[in-house]
Amino acid sequence: MARGQGKIMGGQHRLSALLGYGASALAIGGLVLLLYGLAWTYSTHRYLKGFADAIIPIDGTPQQKTEALLTWFRYEPGRSGTLLQGGSATLRDPANIVQNARLLKFCGSASNAFINLADVAGLNARRLLLLDRAGSVMHVVAEVQWAERWVSVDPPSRQIFRDRSGRALTKQELRDPWAFQDAISRIPNYSPAYSFERTAYLNLKRIPFLGTLGQRTLDRFFPGWDEAIDWGYFAENPSLWPALVSLPVLLLSVLVRLFVNGYGHNWFSYNRVNVKGVHGFRRPVSQRL
Repeated sequence: MARGQGKIMGGQHRLSALLGYGASALAIGGLVLLLYGLAWTYSTHRYLKGFADAIIPIDGTPQQKTEALLTWFRYEPGRSGTLLQGGSATLRDPANIVQNARLLKFCGSASNAFINLADVAGLNARRLLLLDRAGSVMHVVAEVQWAERWVSVDPPSRQIFRDRSGRALTKQELRDPWAFQDAISRIPNYSPAYSFERTAYLNLKRIPFLGTLGQRTLDRFFPGWDEAIDWGYFAENPSLWPALVSLPVLLLSVLVRLFVNGYGHNWFSYNRVNVKGVHGFRRPVSQRL
């Protein structure tokens, strides 16, 4: 009886030990991811800050900084013309985009570069998705805050949406078909199909099954949720991804450790005793009472 019980308790102890080792491994892995993400983010920010300081006036107004940044987009010095090979993180890395001429011609990449350079230059900028009737993304532009207004910018064409007087326009103003047609008449090669009738900062409809329902629920119960946080910042900064992944990993390690220290000690603990020269196991105190 003692030997059979000893085997059971020994197995339970090994399971408890494995869970403890697993919690430690998760904690170490999460910490490594966190440190790697923070180091990557810091190095990217430093690089972009030096890059922006060279092309954007440090003491300029938001309008002057925006126009200086777009001027660099129009007349950027020689960049690598080879399209980068790699995963999403490589193609979205802001440090890679500003060095690659081909990536700067795609609307998503160009908006990524514009927003990240604007950010390190002290501008408030965010990406804006232009959607078709089905909710799919047609084009990506950017918004920059000038005083109390968020003006619309098209980084791929290196232009600010303006009216005939030269006044920069907001997305709300560009929803007027006449104002939109007038503005794009001064932007070479801009497609009239890329209208501002339907816009979003985060396109949840791309998530299978639950995306559409989730977006409708948030729109109904939390109006303005998509403007409360700059959601595009996380998507366009892969250096943050390891740090974000590390958070649930670290949380899981803590939960496993709490389980082992609490529930595990009550059910998996054992005391070794010597019975007739054979090492056996005594039941936990909680089972003997």
